[in-house]
Amino acid sequence: MSWIAEFEEELRRRGVRAATRERLVTEFSDHIACEQEVRIELTRLGAAREIAGQYAEELASEETRHAALGAFAALALAAIGLVVSQAELGRIGYPGFNHGAATPLALIAIVAMVIGAQVALVCGTLAAWRALRRRREPSLPAAEIALIQRRTTIALAAGLTTTAAMLLYVVNFLSVLPAWWLALSGAFAAVASGALVAAWRANADSSATVSVAQGPAGDVFDDLPPLRLLRTHPLRLVTLTALATGGAMTLIVWHAEHSLIEGLERGGFEALALAACFALFGRAIGARR
Repeated sequence: MSWIAEFEEELRRRGVRAATRERLVTEFSDHIACEQEVRIELTRLGAAREIAGQYAEELASEETRHAALGAFAALALAAIGLVVSQAELGRIGYPGFNHGAATPLALIAIVAMVIGAQVALVCGTLAAWRALRRRREPSLPAAEIALIQRRTTIALAAGLTTTAAMLLYVVNFLSVLPAWWLALSGAFAAVASGALVAAWRANADSSATVSVAQGPAGDVFDDLPPLRLLRTHPLRLVTLTALATGGAMTLIVWHAEHSLIEGLERGGFEALALAACFALFGRAIGARR
């Protein structure tokens, strides 16, 4: 088997996409063809499988970082749409959850928007932050690449859940809310959903390139150094975070609605939701072992 054939075969085995594979093969073929002493050139280049493996490691790392940052941009678009639609809804007045087509649909949409948006925010931010922190590294360990991809996948799934809930909310209150708000919210949700689907495809494509580089994945405590004291006590981390989030929500609702009871209800729900999400996704996103 020739050097080029062995090089191409290793790229194919590592899952490098056809377009990238063809470009690399063409570049190396031209480079070798320009040399008069081919054997000397091949000796200088090194083993074909090693060179192909190095390119695969770097491609897997770069594609994963780009996918994480692209997902964050799509999530930011969804967040803008959610904030604008909810702000405008607040101006015209929130309809009661039992005033739409079906109460269960309204409750599902509200819960999905609240929880989905927060999961997307946390996971998307962690994925993008790790990608930015490690942007100067030519290649990342396979375990770290997998961690970024998991964070990105969960963030995008939560983002799509949020935009689907926005559309469900629009459908449920078609006969109640003004047509302009329905059009605005529906348009934001549709555009954001398209961006999230595109980001999902990019993340899926990045996972096709196989990396076998050794090294640790790291965890959320590497991303947020002030939390390193809690690395061996993940339950303390989730307890403190749940209390802080629940307390903040209680104060916000108490101030906005002038009702301590309602504030405690929403704050308690917020704390329980955070604890449940930690139990479901904590290990996947590197928040606990």
